[in-house]
Amino acid sequence: MKKKSVTCIIQARVSSTRLPGKVLLYGYNKPLLLHLIERLKKAKFIKKIIIATTINKEDDLIVDLCKKNKIKFFRGSPSNLLDRYYKCSRKFNAKDILRITSDCPLMDYELVDKIIKKYFILKSDFISNVHPPTFPDGFDVEIFNFKTLRKTFLKAKKDYEKEHVTPYMWDNNKEFKVDNYVNEKGNFYSKFRLTLDYNEDYFVISKIFNSLYKKNKYFKIEEIINFLKKNRQILINQKLIKVNWYRHHINELKTIKKIDTKKYN
Repeated sequence: MKKKSVTCIIQARVSSTRLPGKVLLYGYNKPLLLHLIERLKKAKFIKKIIIATTINKEDDLIVDLCKKNKIKFFRGSPSNLLDRYYKCSRKFNAKDILRITSDCPLMDYELVDKIIKKYFILKSDFISNVHPPTFPDGFDVEIFNFKTLRKTFLKAKKDYEKEHVTPYMWDNNKEFKVDNYVNEKGNFYSKFRLTLDYNEDYFVISKIFNSLYKKNKYFKIEEIINFLKKNRQILINQKLIKVNWYRHHINELKTIKKIDTKKYN
């Protein structure tokens, strides 16, 4: 494949109702947001990484972190993530955009490269590995081009479409060429939850970093799964699997089923 690349935009903010300040929590020896950025910098097909945060005063902490570590950043709407992504992409002249959320600090750069490569080969308007998911929650990768983002920005009207950026894309597969990257090893990995949203999640992620980082700071998803299979006692967040925002809009989303979501008990 001819050398192509994407612009990675990571959404991040300090405020969180369930786990305040989660992106600045530490994993082993540094903020989890920095771990995520360092892991993504290893990807061959990412040419630029930008942190898209908000104009809120509290997110000065994220901006300070970016400045200290010479990381590009953008400040935009606190609630309209679609607007934030569109304006950030326009400012940095991003043609092909990789969307990563800051609650995925364990992201595997080799997995990211595989999905980017597939995106260019298939000439997708939108590709992800979450519809349906065959990887753990916390390894969510979404890629789309600016044309698709612009059309979504102009046509998406519902609040959840603006808050979550991509629903209009993946829920309109007749309007866009929508593809899904499937785990060649099956869907076993999706039985693990590795996202950062609750205290239980932070406990698990901290254990992973403290156990694997010293041996290989860019540990892969296979190493994580093997570690968890041997240490199932730390999986105190398994009850949260499938706890996601879908449940609030299950009657509006065309491609999501009730089995794909549940309430937090």
